[in-house]
Amino acid sequence: MEGTADKKADEALVRHALPGDPATMRKLKDVKHRVVVLGGGFAGVYCAKYLTDMLGRRTDVHVELLSEENYFVFQPLLPEVAAGGVNANHVVNPIRDIVPKAQFRWSKVQSVDVKKKLVLAAQGEGKELVAVPYDHLVFALGKVSDFSSMPGVSEHALAMKDLSDAFRLRNHVFRCLELADVEDDPKEKSALLTFVVAGGGFSGVETIGELAELLHKCTKSFHNISTSEIQLMLIHSRDILLPEMPEALGKAAEKDLRDRHIQMFMNARVKAATPQAVYLSTGAVLPTRTFICTVGNAPNPIVKKILEEDGFAEGKTKGRGIGVFEADIQLQCTGQTHYWAVGDCAGVPSPDGKGLCPATAQFAIRQAKTCANNILAVIDSKPEKRKNFSFKALGSLASLGNRSAVADMMGIKLTGFIAWFAWRTVYLSKLPGIVRRLRVTLDWTLDLFFPRDITQLETMRKQKLRVDHYEPGEIIIERGEIGRELYVIQKGEVEVYQPAHDGKPEIVVTTFTNGDVFGEKALLTDSPRAASVRAKSPVNVLVVSRPDFLALVEQFDVLDNHFDNLMHTRYPDLVVSGGKVKELVAAANRPGMMPVKEKPAPNDGF
Repeated sequence: MEGTADKKADEALVRHALPGDPATMRKLKDVKHRVVVLGGGFAGVYCAKYLTDMLGRRTDVHVELLSEENYFVFQPLLPEVAAGGVNANHVVNPIRDIVPKAQFRWSKVQSVDVKKKLVLAAQGEGKELVAVPYDHLVFALGKVSDFSSMPGVSEHALAMKDLSDAFRLRNHVFRCLELADVEDDPKEKSALLTFVVAGGGFSGVETIGELAELLHKCTKSFHNISTSEIQLMLIHSRDILLPEMPEALGKAAEKDLRDRHIQMFMNARVKAATPQAVYLSTGAVLPTRTFICTVGNAPNPIVKKILEEDGFAEGKTKGRGIGVFEADIQLQCTGQTHYWAVGDCAGVPSPDGKGLCPATAQFAIRQAKTCANNILAVIDSKPEKRKNFSFKALGSLASLGNRSAVADMMGIKLTGFIAWFAWRTVYLSKLPGIVRRLRVTLDWTLDLFFPRDITQLETMRKQKLRVDHYEPGEIIIERGEIGRELYVIQKGEVEVYQPAHDGKPEIVVTTFTNGDVFGEKALLTDSPRAASVRAKSPVNVLVVSRPDFLALVEQFDVLDNHFDNLMHTRYPDLVVSGGKVKELVAAANRPGMMPVKEKPAPNDGF
């Protein structure tokens, strides 16, 4: 019954957008062919652009582009945005400006109904589900980040995939510098000034290089931080950086970074991450407050579902499926008509006969053009106009920051300043729009003469309800710190203990496991933690802030009663005025109020 109800609800949500709806039909009355492109990256945007340009004034073909963002990000410049060398607004273009002749739909693709030829997408902040009909469907969804094999990474690592990631990293770095400048504890200061990047590919190498330049230029603004205190570390699973480039350039990049005192952890993988450290497969533990992970790409869930359920062929490398659509040399999904795949989610045979095309922007843009041409050839029933994808890579470039780079330009290998100049010239020419090129050029020019802006701008409300991961032995609560959060164990085990002090040995008070709550006493009484808590095993804890906790207990009497009983059970010597947790928290939030009286008792509350 429940499945039937859900199905009816879904049908009701999308009914208004099905073919035959009067509004839809009026809009598309002259349209004979509907082409829908999924994805707002290089492949998707350029496919829609080339196709609408080829159509000219024709009205018999309707092109629609679906993307989660209404802007196109020029990803090669994201590390410079994170490092403050380029303004964030200067590396994005409104998709509507790039493809003015296409219908743009700002939405998140939920699923594709291959039988009905409908794309189901959520729009209106996810509150409205619409069905977009198609005759031809172009998959340009790219890949997603997946850190599930590395405990704690999804909770504690910063990514470098989109504009918000770059902006978040920039703010986080300045936050660490501000805290380190006034930190008295040498260990905590060292962790604040340690910056760890995982991934030795283009994204990881460029991020660590630009980060090193940013820190070098900004340190002089912080009087209590010296450049010798800053530690930058790069983790790579292989023995040579930039495996996509010739080996000589990978070694040159490594030498350049080492000469700038960046530590290398080669042939190492991230095992786990916590708020306090990064754990490596080699056994090394890197205490840090900044961990940037550029690895962990996984198939897009939409692509994965279609491959599993709708009979599409999966692209393979060395006989192993890699979660992309298998496509022929004309970009059509193998064994399917009217379905096309370009970019990162497409397994396209390489024109040189060696495996599949690499997932790079230069290939994606050329695939998009060939795909657009072939879709139009099918629509016009002119098979003779269909083209095979043919493109020879022009080379590859990687910026290392500090006016240095490595480049492979048509077989010519460049390093240092010349490669850096070539990198900037090439990417500036590829940046869409003359206005954006001028603005980036101005950013680069000003950066030569003026210091980096160290302003920390927080534009989003910080997440108060979160999940933290800890490894065995790590401290979750420190005795003496002010209680501001409540903890609920999702998985694992922790132990409450009194640290050794005044000549007295450490005493383990109790242990907690799945479903148990801890940290409530100090939170409710607004008092310092009277005991410490550490992970006894790998543990995930749900962390609830004081305001969120108060909102919950005020709304739900069952929670109020539960924590009221918990307080009386754990702390019989604690006298609560009024007898209700919600009243206790409310009183603790009022300045100058003392809501509890406590008889002398051992310091085992936390």
